[in-house]
Amino acid sequence: MPDQIQYWIGVNAIRSGNLGLVEALLSGGNVSQASALFAVMPFPTPVSPISLGFYNTFIYIVLFFILYAKRVFTKVSLWTYLLFPSMALYTALSLRETLILFFMILAVIYVRESKIFKSILCMALIYIIKFQNFFIVGPVVLLYFIFDVARKGMGLTKALTIGVIGFVSLLASAPIALPLVNKFRVAMFVEDGGDPKKIKLISGIGDFVIQGLTSGFYFLSKPLPWEAASALQLIQSFENLLVLIILFLVTRQAWIKSPDRLAFWLLFLVLSMSVYGLVVANYGTAVRYRYAFVMMYVLFVCADCNVEKLFLKKSNIAR
Repeated sequence: MPDQIQYWIGVNAIRSGNLGLVEALLSGGNVSQASALFAVMPFPTPVSPISLGFYNTFIYIVLFFILYAKRVFTKVSLWTYLLFPSMALYTALSLRETLILFFMILAVIYVRESKIFKSILCMALIYIIKFQNFFIVGPVVLLYFIFDVARKGMGLTKALTIGVIGFVSLLASAPIALPLVNKFRVAMFVEDGGDPKKIKLISGIGDFVIQGLTSGFYFLSKPLPWEAASALQLIQSFENLLVLIILFLVTRQAWIKSPDRLAFWLLFLVLSMSVYGLVVANYGTAVRYRYAFVMMYVLFVCADCNVEKLFLKKSNIAR
C-alpha cells in the first residue's frame, strides 16, 4: 500500500530534526500528525515501512493486554481479536488505522469507567488523526455515558426514537449534505487511484435516502465474491461472509441476553457503516476503514451483553 511510505517519511523527518514534533502536530495534515504520534514511541528510527509496521504491531499487543486487564474480553471477542484477518493485516502495516482503533477503543473503555477526562483526551487524538471517526464515535461515547449503557442499557424505545430522529435528519439535511457527500465520494475514489468519471454520484434526494438506508449493509459486506478484481479482494470477500456470520451469531446471543444494551451498539454499527457507505466506493478502502468498527462492535457487545458463546445450548433451543 503506497501510502505507507508517507508515514515512514514523516517519522524519519521528525526523528532527523527536519520537521519539528509540534510543527507536525499543528500542521493540519493527518499524515504528519499520525507520524508525530509514531515518532514519540520509544523505538529505533524505522529503516523501512516494514520497520514502522512493527510500531503498529506493538500497539496491537498493548491493546490486547489493556482489554484483558480491563476485563473487556469474553471468549468470543478474545478469539475474534486474535483471529480477525483484517485486524492482523492492518495492524502490521505502517498506516494510521491502528492508532485510530487504539484511541477509539480506549475512549469507550474510559467512559465505561467514568474517566471522562481520559476519554475526552482519546477523542481529541482521534480528531487530530481522523476527524471523520471523531464525528461518528464522539456522539456514541457521549450517549454511552449519558445513558450509562454498560450498566442500564439504552432501552429499545430510546434506540428507536434516536433512529427515527436520525432518519428525519437525513431527509432534512439532504439538500446541504448531498453535494458534500458527492464531493467526498469523488475525492476518496480519486485518492484510491480511481477515474473520477467512473464513480457513480448520488442523483437526488430520493437516491440519497435510499443510499443512506442501504449503503451501510453493502459497506459491511463489500466486496462480494463476484465483485472481486484481485486475489486479495477475493480473500476479503470470503472474510466478509465469515464476519457477517459472526456478527449475526453475536447479535443473536446479545439479543437474548440484553436487548437494551444491544440496541445501543446496533445504532453505533448502523451509523458508522452508513456514513462510510455513502462516501467510500473502493473495495480495499472499505475493508481498511470497516474493520475497526466491526472490532469495536464485537468487543463491546460481548462485554456489555456477556456473550461468551456463539451458539445457543440445545436446552435453550428446545424452549
